[in-house]
Order: sequence, then C-alpha cells, then structure tokens
Amino acid sequence: MLRNRPLLAISLAIAVTFIGVGMVLPVRVLYAQSHGASLAIIGVMASAFLLSNFVFQYPISALADRWGHKRMMVFGLAAQAVLGLAYLVVTDPTAFVLLRFLEGAFSAGVLPAARALVADTVPAERRGEAYGVFGSFLNAGFLLGPALGSLLASVGYGSAFVGSCIFRVVALVIVLALVRDGVQAERRSRMPAGKVPRRALFTLPLLGAYILAFGDNLYFGFDLTLMPLWMRHNLGAPVAAIGLAYSAWAFPNIVGAPIGGRLADRRRRSTIIFAFGLAQVPMYATYGLLNMVVPAIIVFGLHGAVYGLMQPAVDATLASAAPPDARARVQGVYSAVGLASAFIAANTLSALHSIDFRLPLFVMAAGFGICVLVGGTLIRISERHGPQQAAGQGTAALGEGLVP
Repeated sequence: MLRNRPLLAISLAIAVTFIGVGMVLPVRVLYAQSHGASLAIIGVMASAFLLSNFVFQYPISALADRWGHKRMMVFGLAAQAVLGLAYLVVTDPTAFVLLRFLEGAFSAGVLPAARALVADTVPAERRGEAYGVFGSFLNAGFLLGPALGSLLASVGYGSAFVGSCIFRVVALVIVLALVRDGVQAERRSRMPAGKVPRRALFTLPLLGAYILAFGDNLYFGFDLTLMPLWMRHNLGAPVAAIGLAYSAWAFPNIVGAPIGGRLADRRRRSTIIFAFGLAQVPMYATYGLLNMVVPAIIVFGLHGAVYGLMQPAVDATLASAAPPDARARVQGVYSAVGLASAFIAANTLSALHSIDFRLPLFVMAAGFGICVLVGGTLIRISERHGPQQAAGQGTAALGEGLVP
C-alpha cells in the first residue's frame, strides 16, 4: 500500500488537514471561554457545528458523486482555511456559534470525499489495508495538531487558528497537485449518479456500519463540549497536557491502524469489530473513575491502539458494501449518522456533567458497547450471505447488486 501513490497523496492531504483541525481542538473551547462564552454557548457552538454538518452531509456528498470527489475536497478546504482566520476578528461570544455552523457545512465536503477517493483508488480485496494506511495518516495529523496547537496557545490562543489556516492551505495545494479523480470521472460519464436507488444505501452491512458510527461518535460530542473542561477542571491538566492526551491517543493509533487493516483483509471483519470494539468499553468506564491526568493519558494511549485495530474493518466493510456510483453518498450517510450521535451526546452529556462529571463517561461506555453488539451482529449476518466478504477477500460489494 505504501507504493500506491494516489493513496499516499490522498492520505497525506488528510494528514495535513487534520494537523490544522487538531491545532484548535485543545484551545477552541478555552478561546471562546476567554471571550466570555458560557458553558451554554459552548454547548450551542458544538450543536451548531454538528447540526450543520449533519444537514449538509448527504446533499454535499451527492454533489461530490456528480461533480467530483477531488473538486469537493478543494472547495471544502478553501472555505475552512478562510473560516479559521475569522475567529481572530470575533469578539462577541454568540458569533462563535455562526462560525461553527459554517465550519460544519463546509467540512462536510472533505472527509467523505477523501474516503470515497480511497475506494476509487484501491481494489476491494485490499481496502482494509488501504483504510488502515489512511487512518494512520489521519491520526498522524491528530498526533501533531494538538501538540502544535497547545504549544502555540502558550503564546496566544489566536496563533493556533493562524496555524490551522496555514495547514489547510498546504493540504489544498497537495490535493490540487497530486490527487486525481479519474476513476470516478469516467464512471460518471457513463452513468449518472442519481440512478443509484436510495435503498442501496441501507443494505445490511451498511446499516451495521452506521450503527457503529453512532456509538463511536458519542465521544465526538463529548470531545467538542466537555473534553478540555473535564481534563482541566476535574483532572487538573494544564493546556499542554490536554494536547498531549490527544497525541497519546493518536500515536498508537498510527501504529495499530495498518495492522488492523491487514487483519481486516485476512480475517472475518465482524470478529475484529467484536473483539476490539468490546475491548474499548472498559476503557470508557475507566476514564470516569480517574481523578489524575497521568493515568488518563496512559488509558488514552491504550484506547488509541485498540481503536486503530478495529476501525479499518469498519471502513473496509463500508467501502465494499457501497455502490460504486454512490461512494461519497454512503460516506456521507455514515458521517451524518455519526454527527447525529455527536449532536445528541453534546446536548445530553453536558446535562449529565452538571450532575456529576463521571456520568457522561459511564453513559458513553454503555452506549458504545450496545452499538458494537448490534452493528457487529448485522455485519456478521451479512457475511454469512457473502463468504468472500466474510474473509475480507470479496471482490463484489453487497450493495452493488442493487444498482439498476
């Protein structure tokens, strides 16, 4: 896979993008708070981002299937770069809500299009490994981004937003110069994307992947609203330690994701999902039992490794079951389900946090575990009807048979 230049170009662009994304993760909430934003406004900021990203996921992904995955990435990255600088001129806390809404809308065009480009580039029997490489690069961005952002924030919060803009511009240049969209362009010239029926977006393995996305993104809602506050106020973590926690999660994920990808191409994917998904449940619960930052960072590292072993199996299942002319739309639905989960979590976990800061973490443990059991079971059932896919070697996607 490391010799696949198109895959490496897409993965590098995403890594650089997520350096920019990660740079502001540890400081955005604190930056808003320093401008007078209350916990309620911070919660609305997260909700605005999630709501707009959810609303725009499907229409933008459908447009990407028609217009081109590369073009959509370029458009989304350019808009995000501009919005990153807009934070520097905002003084009214309520204006952060509008900025987050716009960020959510434009970010909907980046990651689903990139994941669809990976499926365009790599044959079905090697997509597990490909998504492992892709995930490794993505998490390399998260490894560097929060660390750089925390370092810059020690000088001033605004410098993290400037750095975020610069890295998104670099990602834009990489996409323009190195990423090609030829496979999908040829397919679109022969068959309009609109001919794929919507029922093809909801086959059994896709439903399983969507449920897994719902469970996984409960933490995303927590991350957007409570993660920095939990670490700073309940664990006594300085800003630099918050950035280190993100990096501690990302580094073992970088190592684990390619291994998980190879496993996904050689073993039954539902088994991988069950094993490494259920292993994360006690880790979520452990976060709620901790009251010091160092043990939390250690658990983050273990969690990142286990997650890296599981996620390529989910990504490969999603890509293999997606109709070729609706790959971006499938990725869009997958992301939209995750965003709906994060939106619910951002609003409900904040209420639980006001009762006891441990409750959100225990609730996430239970919710994620249920989703792993249900989603993994649906994927296991679909594998019994497709033995090649069950072994990770299928060359025909289950959803492709539904395309007229």
